[in-house]
Amino acid sequence: MDTINPVVMLNAGVWHIVESGRVSDVALCGLPLRQRRAHSRLHTIGREHVCPDCLRVLEEEEGHGEH
Repeated sequence: MDTINPVVMLNAGVWHIVESGRVSDVALCGLPLRQRRAHSRLHTIGREHVCPDCLRVLEEEEGHGEH
């Protein structure tokens, strides 16, 4: 996963970070993606519009050097 500018998926009105774009079934926070609407990149959407739980997991991964 690109931890610098990961793919985000709009699910039920909330943007979630995903591992691999359109084929992802689960958000980084663990939420099943059942109402997928659109996808984009984090820098395009902005961190303030993304699920805070997904951001927390992403920051943990960045902190551990897992890319």
